[in-house]
Amino acid sequence: MIPADARAGTTVGKYKLHEIVGRGGMGVVYRGEHVYIGKEVAVKILHEGYGGRDESIKRFLREARAASLINHPNIVDVTDFGKSNDGTVFFVMELLAGEPLDAVLSRDRRLDLLRAITIINQAAGALGAAHSKGIVHRDLKPENIMLTPREGRRELIRQFTDEQGLHTISEREKAFDFVKILDFGVAKVRDPDSNEGRVTQQGVVFGTPEYMAPETARIGVSDPRTDIYALGVIFYEMLTGMVPFAGETAVDVMLKVVSEPVIPPRTRAPGIEITAEAEQLIMKALAKDPRQRQQSMEELFEELQRCYGSVRYRRSLDVRSAAEGPIPLHRVKRPGSGPFSEPIARVTPPEFRTAGLDFGGGGNGPILLTRRKERRKTLPMELQGGESAPASTAGAVPTPADQAPSGEQWIDMDADAPDGTGG
Repeated sequence: MIPADARAGTTVGKYKLHEIVGRGGMGVVYRGEHVYIGKEVAVKILHEGYGGRDESIKRFLREARAASLINHPNIVDVTDFGKSNDGTVFFVMELLAGEPLDAVLSRDRRLDLLRAITIINQAAGALGAAHSKGIVHRDLKPENIMLTPREGRRELIRQFTDEQGLHTISEREKAFDFVKILDFGVAKVRDPDSNEGRVTQQGVVFGTPEYMAPETARIGVSDPRTDIYALGVIFYEMLTGMVPFAGETAVDVMLKVVSEPVIPPRTRAPGIEITAEAEQLIMKALAKDPRQRQQSMEELFEELQRCYGSVRYRRSLDVRSAAEGPIPLHRVKRPGSGPFSEPIARVTPPEFRTAGLDFGGGGNGPILLTRRKERRKTLPMELQGGESAPASTAGAVPTPADQAPSGEQWIDMDADAPDGTGG
């Protein structure tokens, strides 16, 4: 079998592969072209190292299935998937012309309030739709949010004050960020029409430490409120230029997530426009106790509409703009019963247990921590809030080459534990 990252110029299924346009923990994404009709697509190829692992193949293909089940304009559209004659496992997505949010933050450091709200609006709608289908993303982070530019359709109302008093000006929005959420590869999925049961494997904890909810870091559970926490971290990061918690190792970060209070964003980034309502929403989303957070994406979306600052908008067309976010959001099942009632892991590495991160039950199995991309380690002085900016925590956990290509980190606590990533 040809390695996943050496397939440019080859054909898989009905698709000719061109250059690599992205890399993930389980696969490589190519710009592809349908050999008969010439349509450009994105083709994700499973890493060669996973080719013989049935559970990994199931998880890879269920990423495609999860996105298809949600069927939402702010979720990447998956059009085909399968296994070619030479054993290559792949799926086909729409080819997006845009930039991931982490690249935008790496370049621009932070976003203004209106732009951040526009992104969160759409992400909340998409995740609300996912939750209504029994799907929890579990690895929401800026790398998994693609922004594609769209022509603006709103009238922006800006207010400012000078020595002559309060002024209001109006202008047509030139463009906005249309959101596409990517990578449901570690999603927790329940299909009520299937007898397959749990999609992800018992004994594996998924997530990126900086965006991982305290209950996931502490006891390994996830439900829609863990996605709410991650979205709160992203909102915090977009406004302040920093994540709430950083550290030298994954354990350092997870321990802080569990035990340390969140510095309010307006304290972290003084002088930046962050309304009291926006700060209140973020601090609620980042509550240690999931019962104290917003209990659904619909609730978060409703609170978000009160967070605008000096720049607001009004619709200049009767047609609702996608930038305003889809309404109504799907109502989701409350945690505690149904598809979100069970923990996803029961395994505690000794160093995590020593640090107070207990996955209970005494089971054996790997912990999969997805990697946060390296960012520049300094921030402008006005964003540092009187303290040095935290360094990025891109790689603290050993990554065996034969187990976790590129974007995944493994802690394997038992030599006899399954070497797959879970279905």
